[in-house]
Amino acid sequence: MRVLNVRLKLNQIRRVDEGNGIGSAEPCLWTVFFKIDGDTARVSPALALTGTATVRGTPGSHVNLSGHDAEPGEAIAIPSAVGEFNTVLRPIPLEQPLGVGDVGGVVGCVAVLTEEGGAVGPALARGHAALDKAVRESLDALVPTLNFAHQEPTGAGIEQMKAKVGAAVTRAVENSVSAREWLKGFGNVDDRAGGGVFFYDHEELERAAGTSGLEICQRWRGEGGWELRGRVTATLA
Repeated sequence: MRVLNVRLKLNQIRRVDEGNGIGSAEPCLWTVFFKIDGDTARVSPALALTGTATVRGTPGSHVNLSGHDAEPGEAIAIPSAVGEFNTVLRPIPLEQPLGVGDVGGVVGCVAVLTEEGGAVGPALARGHAALDKAVRESLDALVPTLNFAHQEPTGAGIEQMKAKVGAAVTRAVENSVSAREWLKGFGNVDDRAGGGVFFYDHEELERAAGTSGLEICQRWRGEGGWELRGRVTATLA
């Protein structure tokens, strides 16, 4: 495994259609970037990973995209502060020589798309903070489960993390506003939010190093249709 410079960039959100409603919508995007690599993790003599994940939250809990309502078909550029993660991905070293090479790391992003609706700013801020905390706790709990036969998160592990993150965000927003505000704003959070976890392992990023990279494309069906686009690229450090 080689040391890589990695850039994960979410470029734009596009409103595909109106869904059940009519008219415009004001989206905001919560993002949390993460990596598990040699900066904070090691392989123990028992062949299990030890250490923690690196997690980076982003600013803004509401109105952090265009600042205006999005019409159907409109594409909104995602600011770099919200959608870009530049990092160095380092192989995970072995605490004791085992006759094999270093273990590859992973890098990724959790993205949650919401519409502001009737929820108030402080409530959304608590939800965003809950997202950051839930991602960090989920990844730190995931690290000790990884070993040579299971070097990156499986689909089942990612689904469990997504469920925990979604529940934490829902609880944080629900508990911080009145019942009336909740029903008006985020009462049906699953209808108002799309979400995805994107992650890339060391090997596939190394294979793509020096190329145009790997495309990110995710469509969500919530309160209308939305499409997220971006790209992850890598170069040899």
